[in-house]
Amino acid sequence: MSSNKAEVKVLAEDLMTVPKAAKALGYTKMTLYRWMREGRFYTIKLGGILFVPKSEVERLKGKTTSKEG
Repeated sequence: MSSNKAEVKVLAEDLMTVPKAAKALGYTKMTLYRWMREGRFYTIKLGGILFVPKSEVERLKGKTTSKEG
């Protein structure tokens, strides 16, 4: 039986806290928490703290600017 687990290596500088990601995107952290529940982007939990990969922030920036433009 094969396992669905994958090993991913991330550097600390590749992650942002939810409040910092919210500020970078121009939304409130509550909006980001709602989006997380809706599955709009990936998060990583380390030591009980949720982090957003910078790649996800950049992806969301692209989506939000294209909707506004």
